Amino acid sequence: MSDRSRSGDRVIGAVLAVTALALVARLALLGTRIAHFDEARVAYWAYNYAETGQFHYRSIIHGPFIQHADAALFELFGYSDFVARLPVAIVGGLLPLTAVWLRHRLTDGETVALAVLLAANPVLLYYGRFMRSTVLVAGFCFVAFVAFVRWYDGFGVAYLYAGTATLALGFASKENAVVYVLCWLGAGALVVHHKLASHDGYDSATDWLSPRLLAARTWLRERWGRPLAGHVGHLVGATLLFVAVTAFLFAPRSGITSAGDLPTQAAYEQCRAVGLYSSDPATTLQCTWYTVQDGFGSWLSKSAGSNPRTLVDIGGQLALSTKVLVSYAGPLVVLAIAGFARERYGRGRRRLLVLACFYWGVVSIPGYAIGTDVENAWVVVNAVVPLAIPAAVGAGLFIDAGVEAFAGDDDTTLAVVGVVALVLLASLGGAAATGVYTSTTEPENSLVQYAQPSQEMRPAMTEALDAAARTDGTDLLAYSGGVSGFIDGAESAPRTPACLRWFNTLSLGWYLSAHDVRTECATGQSELPDELPSVVVVPGDCTLDRAVACREDGSAITPPEGIESRLSGYERYAFLHRTTGGNEFDGMIVYVDDRNA
Repeated sequence: MSDRSRSGDRVIGAVLAVTALALVARLALLGTRIAHFDEARVAYWAYNYAETGQFHYRSIIHGPFIQHADAALFELFGYSDFVARLPVAIVGGLLPLTAVWLRHRLTDGETVALAVLLAANPVLLYYGRFMRSTVLVAGFCFVAFVAFVRWYDGFGVAYLYAGTATLALGFASKENAVVYVLCWLGAGALVVHHKLASHDGYDSATDWLSPRLLAARTWLRERWGRPLAGHVGHLVGATLLFVAVTAFLFAPRSGITSAGDLPTQAAYEQCRAVGLYSSDPATTLQCTWYTVQDGFGSWLSKSAGSNPRTLVDIGGQLALSTKVLVSYAGPLVVLAIAGFARERYGRGRRRLLVLACFYWGVVSIPGYAIGTDVENAWVVVNAVVPLAIPAAVGAGLFIDAGVEAFAGDDDTTLAVVGVVALVLLASLGGAAATGVYTSTTEPENSLVQYAQPSQEMRPAMTEALDAAARTDGTDLLAYSGGVSGFIDGAESAPRTPACLRWFNTLSLGWYLSAHDVRTECATGQSELPDELPSVVVVPGDCTLDRAVACREDGSAITPPEGIESRLSGYERYAFLHRTTGGNEFDGMIVYVDDRNA
């Protein structure tokens, strides 16, 4: 076996080991954190799909991939936060494998460094344990990008089809897959620019442009024109594959459920009873197109400014993104800058892949600050993933320096490299430990979005669901005591429990629905039954000056007047319903009668 083959085997083995650790890091304690508002909302619709067989694409919940995956997993393993988060954890955990596909463009050290950065970055790790489609779209689009690079570099047309299929999965994960394609086009334009700028040897102004245009035309013809001309049939096949995967995932199952789901009443009437396996495939495809057109159109319209963000909103998001990058991706950013500088200014032959990914990652930071409609930390994922490639090159600088110092018995350089490596690893490990596995719902953690209930909701839900499972008749009473925003009373609402003000009380609705908890609601004391059920849930008040006390043990959270006198013998569980408040009520109190346990 040649040295090159042995080196390649070692690299692949190292990447596989890193990937295994990445999966373990994402699966360990995956169901511990209480569900975020968004997690519960999407998990409920996956549950509803599994229970009823009815599905149609709604852009407000983003792409359908997670709903299809979760519905299948729910049927196999039951309903839980662990199972709901499993598809995201697996996709995020397998992402380091993409480094193997880039080993022909990177050194051995850079390849392994790329796998480590994708596996261990705290931002990717936190949201790889979060049931949201951000890591899904980033992961699938990154895999597609790398597959297209492999196809471009002559490794076979199979990579064209692999990239197309995963790109379709990216579009089926979240609408901002469109932005990824635009970033690739922008990166491609910069690649052409670098090709023009690198054509030297002409002094006069008249000689400057034409040779560069000639060089660019020759390069485009050789590198793109001929390969594309030779793959026309495969390009058509890849397009059909994209359409087939998209149609399969977006097609309605068991009919469209409301007229508001389609752009016109006529479209609704036409598609109302159409399922995926309709006897009329043309009608099914037409209904699929209606839902995709309406959903993507709605998202694009919102992103383009029909509900424009103010400069204050954009500035706030930029400040948060910067804080997250510094706190949880600082080593990656520093290495990415070093890698970019090496490629742009320190090499004879620039690797345009590295430069393009740096530009792609950098532009994503302000781009998503402008495009997002709610302040959050998860948009940083879209920048961290492409920046991992120039960061791997930056890490390669230290790896090469260390190898050379070791071979040359240069103890001073070796010590410096060792110290830098220890600092970077300690920063990475410390941020992961404090931000990903501890303080997962605390407002001091900038990864935590404000619609996250405090972790104290977990024991409350565990005890409530256990008590409800032992109850005949009504399991739980939701009582507002006159507090607005807690009880809806819309018994005909499509979500359950219908009497709750469903969106204001998430994640409660997800847990009650998934565990089949029979729920009734009351707004005033005159509506209270003579005998209360084993679980009673009420809104809790926590004024701003008591917020710390409310977070610590919930003792400062107060219920509506008069209800506690009816709950003698019930165990009290109080918690902040949102990390930073934000509803008409700030907390929630769950009373559990466990005397019959």
